[in-house]
Amino acid sequence: MSIKSLAERYPVLEKTVPYVELGSWPTPLEQLPEISGQPLLLIKRDDLSHPLYGGNKVRKLELILADIKRKGFREVITSGGLGSHHILAVAALGRELGLRTTGLFFCQPINDHVLKNLLLEVEFGTEMHFVRDYLGVALNYIRYYLARRFNPRRKTYLLMPGGSSALSSLGYVGAVLELQAQLREQQLPDPAAIFAAVGTGGTAAGLLAGIALAGMETELHAVRVVPPALMKRKKIVSLARSSLKLLARRGADTGEAAAGLEERLELVEGYLGRGYGYATGAAGQAIDRFKEVAGIKLEGCYTGKAAAACLDYCAANKGSERPVVFMHTASTTHQDCDRAETEPKLPAEFRWCFTGEPCGRWCTLKGFDRSFCETIKPSGGAEKEK
Repeated sequence: MSIKSLAERYPVLEKTVPYVELGSWPTPLEQLPEISGQPLLLIKRDDLSHPLYGGNKVRKLELILADIKRKGFREVITSGGLGSHHILAVAALGRELGLRTTGLFFCQPINDHVLKNLLLEVEFGTEMHFVRDYLGVALNYIRYYLARRFNPRRKTYLLMPGGSSALSSLGYVGAVLELQAQLREQQLPDPAAIFAAVGTGGTAAGLLAGIALAGMETELHAVRVVPPALMKRKKIVSLARSSLKLLARRGADTGEAAAGLEERLELVEGYLGRGYGYATGAAGQAIDRFKEVAGIKLEGCYTGKAAAACLDYCAANKGSERPVVFMHTASTTHQDCDRAETEPKLPAEFRWCFTGEPCGRWCTLKGFDRSFCETIKPSGGAEKEK
């Protein structure tokens, strides 16, 4: 289980924190000196956390899905961008537990990665609805919940985008204790910094709380991949504090871990580019470097941007004796679909993603600060920023 390290330190959590075993733990901690030189770069391979669909969501979902099953729900409604890893993970792992998934998809720039994820949604059996924008997400949460509320065969759980909560963040509190044990096995000191992408904040909050609970002299560098309006520094800190409070309520002695959380967090700006889902030149270079040097696949929305920030940090701290850890949070274990076979099964409202044409529907995102539709190319690729 993803909180195994937590439960080993606080045995009471075995009884007080419900979980389902889904992932393969511990995930590997690999050294990549050929990429960084010194400081030594380590990569925490959460991309390998599940054979069907890996990534950071598995640690969260071991806790979220346990809570859903315990409460007797049969279906999950959740939301995310067109290329959402969150909806994919809920669909793939929820299916293992007999849960149905309804996904509400809002717009984001279309590229090959997004198209592959949409095809995977079909394969995982997601009930797919294109809701255009954030307003559409809110309205359709209400619509589908009310439509199914009184149907006992479709008792439905509402899960917010990203699934970030005090409960789900415990998965990454445990991940830090798991990481600390691996560092000791490799006779390495606490890292100077841990790098991770930050979207809805749950992974970052868990890492921050975990660093404090473990007593590590380490900074969390949370690399922004969403606009500032959607994620602020205080939200990460607040969620980390809530996770520690939850642990205390469940019987764990967290001591003074909640003190000094702010000082341990660096919210890294400058790698977002034009916005969520847009490619950047720096992310593209980081993706190429990891693939060519170490054979490790990243993607442009989350891990590529976090990796770019991590490589710049390593370059600025040449000669440091303390390692740096990069959290690989995107799945690399899933199998891509056959487009010719799967695309015809897509709901009609998603076909525009594959044609290169604008969707033709009004939405608030078009005037947000750029038009997603203008970046769509017939090949399915969003142009890289230079």
